[in-house]
Amino acid sequence: MAGETILIFGPKKILETGGPSIVNNALAQADDADYCVIADGGCYPDARFVATFTFAIAPTEGSVLALYAQPLDIDDAADAEAPETTRPTVFVGSFIVNNVTSPQSADLVARDVPWRARYYLHNVGTGQTVSAGWKLTVTPFTVAPAP
Repeated sequence: MAGETILIFGPKKILETGGPSIVNNALAQADDADYCVIADGGCYPDARFVATFTFAIAPTEGSVLALYAQPLDIDDAADAEAPETTRPTVFVGSFIVNNVTSPQSADLVARDVPWRARYYLHNVGTGQTVSAGWKLTVTPFTVAPAP
């Protein structure tokens, strides 16, 4: 039918496979890889991020792990400032936390992600420490006209 759309996905990229512990109200970089919309995402402007994480002690239900981006190469080789707990640089979205100690996987869909960026998780008010070993992946996508 005319006007219908479909989603087209690119390959998933792992940004972090074993992140460090993140104390309450602190942040940590997903430092295994950066993400580039052009090189990694097939020029698709949107992305689905998935975080997998655990807590040794149950966190506050409904609190969040915020995802921040540090845009890279925004003026030739000049990068934006790295995120800080009181200054997020680019807020991408939030992963909602459950009050359990079993592994949790959460996703968020982000529109128009920075062209090239490093990503960070911010443990916002969970009241507990995110255990070491968290994982972050990104899958690029776009919306296109249906054939």
